[in-house]
Parts: sequence; C-alpha cells; structure tokens
Amino acid sequence: MRPLEGITVLDFTQAYSGPYCAMNLGDYGARVIKVERVEDGDQSRYWGPYVNGGNSGYFAVYNRNKESIAIDLSEPEGKEVIRKLFAQVDVVLENFKYGTMDKLGVGYDVAKEINPEIIFASITGFGQTGPMRKSTAYDNVIECMCGFMEMTGYPDGPALRSGASVGDSYTGIMMFLGIVMACYNKMRTGRGCRVDVAMLDTMFATIEDAVLAYSLTGEQISRTGNARPREVVPYDKYVCRDGEIAVGITDDDMWPGFCEAIGRPELQDDPLYASGELRRRNYEKFTATMREFMKDKSADDMVKRFMEHGVSAAPVLLPIEALDNEQFKARDMVKTIEDINVGKYKGFGIPIKFSETPGGIAKSSPLLGENTEDIMKSLGYSDAEIEELIKEEIVGVPEE
Repeated sequence: MRPLEGITVLDFTQAYSGPYCAMNLGDYGARVIKVERVEDGDQSRYWGPYVNGGNSGYFAVYNRNKESIAIDLSEPEGKEVIRKLFAQVDVVLENFKYGTMDKLGVGYDVAKEINPEIIFASITGFGQTGPMRKSTAYDNVIECMCGFMEMTGYPDGPALRSGASVGDSYTGIMMFLGIVMACYNKMRTGRGCRVDVAMLDTMFATIEDAVLAYSLTGEQISRTGNARPREVVPYDKYVCRDGEIAVGITDDDMWPGFCEAIGRPELQDDPLYASGELRRRNYEKFTATMREFMKDKSADDMVKRFMEHGVSAAPVLLPIEALDNEQFKARDMVKTIEDINVGKYKGFGIPIKFSETPGGIAKSSPLLGENTEDIMKSLGYSDAEIEELIKEEIVGVPEE
C-alpha cells in the first residue's frame, strides 16, 4: 500500500508545474484522473524529444501513474461530466490562467457546492490575489521577477536562467505539500478548502541571503558564480586537468581535512587562511592559489582524496553520466520504464523513501482519452450515451 492510496485527484493541469505535482501525488498512491482536451490533449504531448512517430518523451516522464479522460469543456455535456466527477473526487488540481475555471463554469464555488469537502488546488504565476493575478507567467519570467535570475551567473557576466525549470518544479512540489496538508486537515475536520500556490511566491521564498542582507544591513548583494565568498570559503568549482570538481567546507573543523587532502598541511595555520573569516577576507588570493594547484591534478583523484578526509566533493557530471552513478542505482533512482506512448526509457525514481509504504511507478503515461469510457461508466453513463458523446466529440477516446 502506498501512502496516498484512497485519495482521488481530478487533474486539469498541463505543461510542467501542475503535471509534476500530480505525478508526485500519483507516485505515492493517489488515483490521478487527468482531464485533457479532446482534440490534442495536454500541450506537453507536443514537446520534445519525440519518438514512436512523434510521441513526446517529455509528456511520458511527467505523466506516469495517471489516467486520461478527454473532454470538451466548452460544451454543456462536457461540463456535466466534470460536475459528476466533482461529487466523487477528493482533490481538484488546476494550473490554468486566473479565472479560467470559473469562466468554464467548473470553478471552486461550483465544486464546493457539489462536494463541500472538496480540496480545490490552483497553481498560477501570481496567485489568486494581487494586481498581477490575471497575468501570464512562465518559469523564465518568474525567475526574473523574484530576483532569482539576478543571483545566478558570474559577477562579470549577465544574469542567467537556471539550468532546469526550477520555478515550475519548486512550485509543483509546494503544491504537492499543500494538497497533502489539506488532506490531513480534512481528515481532522471534515472540511475542504481552496489551496492557492503562486510560482512568484514560491521562488521568492527560495532567495537566501540577498533579501536578508538588504533587510538587515542595507547592502545589496549580487551573483557570485559557483562560489559563496560572503559565507564560506572554500565552496567552489575548480578545473582539473581532465574535468571539473566541486568542493566545499562549511565550518573550520573541516579546514584541516581540506589542507591534508591537497597536501598542504601548513595552510592550517597560515595567517591568511587559518579561519573562515580570514579565508573570506582573502578569497581572491585563496581562489587563485587553488586554481593553480588544481589545474594539473586528476579530478577523480582529488575527489577521492577530499572524501577520504571527510570533505564534501564531487565531479561535475553530465546528466547521462548520472544515470550510471552507483549512488543513484543504490537508491533506486534510475528506473527503466515501459511506456505505452514512447516505449522503454530510463527515468528518475521515487525520491522519498518510506520503510513501510513506499511509492512506486505502477503505470505508464496514458494515451489521450485512454480511460474515458471506463470513467464515464463509473459515473453512470450507458454505452449508448458514451457512444453518442464520442460521436459528437464531447469526449474522446484513443485513435484506432
């Protein structure tokens, strides 16, 4: 048994943040019914990479453990299907632009009238309140607005977007947590609620020292590349003769081990570097010394030496190299998945490990409308009624 079994989620989301949230709910046992457009489904079905005649690997990765029902929400008969589903589900999850669900006639007020205990969860760029609530947003825009992008990159270069869409993934995880808390509160009180998560709020809450420094000292700080010269030194990426490594220490107890690892024990008491404060003060000189030292060393050898002395270090790996990393394999984080849309592929596993109720990948991503007929029958529709709705393109099923 998985920890969220017994919870049913009606999932209207598409693209990344919402599907990532719903995927996590499904991974840990919730039944996720994905609502898609009849004609073309979730927009991410058209995001690369493509295989098997144009099917999307992107869609496959983030839509595992889900069922699919295809419905035309612009038609009264389609809205009626949704209203019937509202009576049966625990959670509604959507990431449409502000107000879209209300305009469709299937918003929170309608849902809670049908099912007073329902949890109605909305992901948007800017939330359900505030002057920008109606504005469209994507990850890159949010990273700009909250200061995240300004803090990313090197001091002498332009602000950079993060390498992955962290605004989407962080927001998806935040909503995942919000839904689980709302379900717990419902279990205690019998009451549903509206859950409102904004990408902008989520990303602003991840900004560490920039806001704090300005608030406490009035100092405006900016990006520092891979190093953290204001907080801890060494904490950086270095170029070796055959690769790059990252290494860091967070307190002075680790400094002797660092010095032993690089074969320079005399640096422990060096008047320039003997304490964290001194190393921060002399960051430029220290960094020049380390770069010179590392440039002719083997990356693997240096990582081994650091680890032997209790210093955190790792090589800079390509994502495809991570697939063969023994630590990922030991943690069951590299999974071979057989998917109905794209075939067999390697993807990521389940990050949260439960000793008694582990999550799991029980189902591949769905075909568009794969479960339409079964779900309609569970709502009381007859075969003839379903056939007529399919004929009228109110609901959709997989193409033959």
